[in-house]
Amino acid sequence: PTAAALAYGLDHGSEGVYAIFDLGGGTFDISILRLSKGVFEVLSTGGDSALGGDDFDHALMQFIVHEAGQTELSSIDQRSLILKCRDVKETLSSHPAVLFEFTFANGQAIQKSISQEDFAKMTQSLVTKALLSVKKAVRDAEIDLAEIQGVVMVGGATRMPNIQAAVAQYFQKVPLNDLNPDEVVALGAARQADLL
Repeated sequence: PTAAALAYGLDHGSEGVYAIFDLGGGTFDISILRLSKGVFEVLSTGGDSALGGDDFDHALMQFIVHEAGQTELSSIDQRSLILKCRDVKETLSSHPAVLFEFTFANGQAIQKSISQEDFAKMTQSLVTKALLSVKKAVRDAEIDLAEIQGVVMVGGATRMPNIQAAVAQYFQKVPLNDLNPDEVVALGAARQADLL
């Protein structure tokens, strides 16, 4: 979390409290940090070790399987379909809708338009799960939500528009996401290494 904050130069910014929202492929972490005189103090940490971008892929896969009326998938179908779902999820991060096309091993083909809104609905429970961890971390930090000056987004899964919107709505501020979320920790660590 400190490395992510350093990447955004928060150590040179105004003193205050910052949240680091880290949603990767397989895990979710939330950290609340206080910056005082250039020193970061971790006020609280939380998250869910069983929540990540992969779960969003699986939610889309379950939807497609249900829409196609499939009851059993071959291992080949499962592997191919999850890769297709990941690709569609990533495309939806920059496009309002995607045509989902897939042919199952039994020859059945499915074509379905998936919009960002559709994807947001089918993954709402996952977003809610992440926000529950955020609320607990804020409570554990013993601060008011209004005290948090900025939210740093870390991890490729934070590119999803529904995650961006949920974080912005909860914290009532636009999250910091102009750096590549896959590289922000490495950038911060490199910056600190250079200082040392």
